[in-house]
Amino acid sequence: MDNLEVFARRIAESVKPEWQLIPDPNSAEWQKSFDSVVDAYLKGEGASCDYYKDITTPVAALPHANLDGTTPEERFALACRIHAIMEGLWLAGRRNIDAIEQCARSSPLKLDDVVSYALRLRGTTYSPPENMNVHDPTQHYDMFPRYHFLGMPDVAQMHASRLFALSRLAQQSSAPRVIFEAVGEDMHRMRLECATPGAEVHYQTQRVNTQQINPQTGQPAVYTTAPAIYDSTKKFNFKTICNPFVVFAWSTCEGLRPSEMVKAEYVPPSVAKQETGAASKKTFGFFLGRERKS
Repeated sequence: MDNLEVFARRIAESVKPEWQLIPDPNSAEWQKSFDSVVDAYLKGEGASCDYYKDITTPVAALPHANLDGTTPEERFALACRIHAIMEGLWLAGRRNIDAIEQCARSSPLKLDDVVSYALRLRGTTYSPPENMNVHDPTQHYDMFPRYHFLGMPDVAQMHASRLFALSRLAQQSSAPRVIFEAVGEDMHRMRLECATPGAEVHYQTQRVNTQQINPQTGQPAVYTTAPAIYDSTKKFNFKTICNPFVVFAWSTCEGLRPSEMVKAEYVPPSVAKQETGAASKKTFGFFLGRERKS
């Protein structure tokens, strides 16, 4: 009972009576007052945050409870319910205030220092428990709580951050580029490039033969070559009038993760012109079918 009385005294010392006059932040009165304060501040009038401005419907005072007519058991039950309701809000508010004060005391960090610090901590026991590099996350729950508050982003926010994307790119080989360039009137050449020094580029081609039908699936036959390593000294020339084909390319480098697979499709100019003509005819027919409105 003594602890509950101490808790009640702390609430009475922290909560101010005039807080009952503050409107609900989701109400139209609060939004109107907030907009007027912001407009006055932007105009240079030096307005202050007056929460009691433009309040048309004042809140009636709450009736005082008759505590003398209650039994000690009822008082104890009421105090327990108030304590259960306020405990979580009190702790969350206290942690939010501590996080705000800590952010105010901290100085801005440089991006290079943060990346360097993250690279030194990866794969160690100092990583957060949600990190896949930690072997036993339960040993770190006391140091890194599961519930994050202000100033402590959760895993979803860290994964969506720009810093996490840059960290992933620093540990991953760059995706290659598939380039089709003309070397003559009826000849093209395929060239693969990768921005990561010392990386090996792997490629695989796929071609669909519409003239041959697979009896098992009923779909056109697909021919896929075995994966091979790209050699920049060799020439990969092919005729312009060849059938369309698809190139899958990815890169690997020692000490880095493999890059994402890149898909590039080569369509001969004759086929591309036929598709463009068919699309224009379909569009022209669509406009002919429309009625003219007067």
